[in-house]
Amino acid sequence: DTVGADCFAPKARPKWPMNIRRSCLNDKLTRVEAGAASAAAVPATAIVAAYLADRLGFAIAPFPILALSLACALGVFAALRRQATTDIGPLAAFTAIVAGTFAWLMWRARPDFLPAGSGSDLTHHLALLAYLEAHGRLVHDATAGAYLGEMIDYTPGAHLLIVLSAAWLRTSALEMAHPVIASTVALKCGFVFLIARRLILDAPVRLPFAIVAALLPWLPYVFFAGSFMDQSFLSQVAAELFALAMWWALVVWHDRPSRGAMMLFALFGTAAFLTWPIWIGPLVLTLAALVLSASSIPWRTRLWHLALAVVPIAIVTMLYALGRQVYGFQMVHAVGFAVSPSPRTLGWPFIAVAAAGMIWSARDRRARSAAWLFAAIALQGAALIVTGRSSGAASPYLSLKMAYLAIYPLSVAAAVMLAAAWRRALPPATVARHAWLPVAIAVLAAGRSAASTPHAAPVVTQPIAQAGAWARTHLPPACVDYLVADGDTGYWLHLAVLGNPRAAGRALEPDTFDPHKAIVRWILPGGLPYAIAGGFDALPRDIRANVDVLARFGPAAVLRRRGASSCAP
Repeated sequence: DTVGADCFAPKARPKWPMNIRRSCLNDKLTRVEAGAASAAAVPATAIVAAYLADRLGFAIAPFPILALSLACALGVFAALRRQATTDIGPLAAFTAIVAGTFAWLMWRARPDFLPAGSGSDLTHHLALLAYLEAHGRLVHDATAGAYLGEMIDYTPGAHLLIVLSAAWLRTSALEMAHPVIASTVALKCGFVFLIARRLILDAPVRLPFAIVAALLPWLPYVFFAGSFMDQSFLSQVAAELFALAMWWALVVWHDRPSRGAMMLFALFGTAAFLTWPIWIGPLVLTLAALVLSASSIPWRTRLWHLALAVVPIAIVTMLYALGRQVYGFQMVHAVGFAVSPSPRTLGWPFIAVAAAGMIWSARDRRARSAAWLFAAIALQGAALIVTGRSSGAASPYLSLKMAYLAIYPLSVAAAVMLAAAWRRALPPATVARHAWLPVAIAVLAAGRSAASTPHAAPVVTQPIAQAGAWARTHLPPACVDYLVADGDTGYWLHLAVLGNPRAAGRALEPDTFDPHKAIVRWILPGGLPYAIAGGFDALPRDIRANVDVLARFGPAAVLRRRGASSCAP
């Protein structure tokens, strides 16, 4: 694993067949890279297989898809293992990063481990999950638009993965939503580590500073875990795993040009498109930049590798376009809320090291893919601003979303720059001895960022979900009111749990989900006959004394009004 400073000198470049130049640094795969690629292949294959099965007219069969996904993952591992070396250090670091990230994200969602975000987006995602779970197919009935809105055409990759995982583990999609998204985030951090380790030149600092790269995304927490723990961008976050896996495949190809790396790019790219197609553009632009700059490879070979990478993605894109599903292409006109990148949301420490790292990576051909990816993200962000303004969008919603992906090339570039600076700043005899000090600093900074983020009360809880499921089975859904602390909870119960239409009835009335107005409705006579209460004991005594408790689930309860009521289901 020892690397000389003249690794890229002409004398260090061996003559390979077809004039394909391989770097003398990290061209060999490691077993941990083979394992990571295999792990990412499982959800990618499951998403692609489920979508294609549905497009061919078949019901989505969870266990055959599981068998196919595991077979694909084993095939990937077997193919990569033959050329991989064993390295205990990267394996231990990768395992700690992935396991630690997953454990923290699950701990933060305790005790129910249900989706921790809020807002209408969460309800819309959960409504689509409920539909897929109930029907075993994607949405093909246009009348379902009254219940699901634009979600009937939404790219369903994350939803398919969650529903499949629920079927594999014999549980509900609601209970699997958070663990599945958390697992994609954890594995994504592992890929950040693997990419940084390949791009860092010097062996003494490669492992510790690759760990630093995996810790840096925690500093802009709102763009990292906050994107789904608070803002409920479930599909976007799941697709980030595949986007990072695509980048890793490109870095591997740059070191060791092969058809296999491009085939992995195609697999992860197809899954990324079916999950959240906005991420495809920057990765394809980065692919084009890498292929065009590989002047030592014959044009015929480069074009063949390029076709292997993009043709499968293009085929699935055409299949998607030929169907009724058009929302994926109309995302460029979408409006909504996204956090703006600023010193307050990113933090000055992250901005400083990221800016220096990006300048460094633009000048260092070894790490240039990070600069290319960031430039591609910025270019697409600018294009989305122009497109959004032409469609009359009030805010550059999707261009702001590009910041959520940009933190990863910025983190890798920063780690590469810090490793080089550390190598040059210290005497050779002490570089390796003190290389773990930056890791300790990064751990403390990441922990401080995560711990200082306020934890909002969850919108979705297990007791309220149980009360809603009981009401759906025993009561007319249109006749149920919501005595809950958050209007988003009522919105979720109304649409995703009870299955009421989104484009008709009470869902169009703004007072329906106002917690204060719901309390007033239940103090006054003549309202709806039934209600779901999130905290029965916290209700005003005037309400508790005039209702019958039909079912109780911890603090939650299903209530029936005494006296006169009215409902037109």
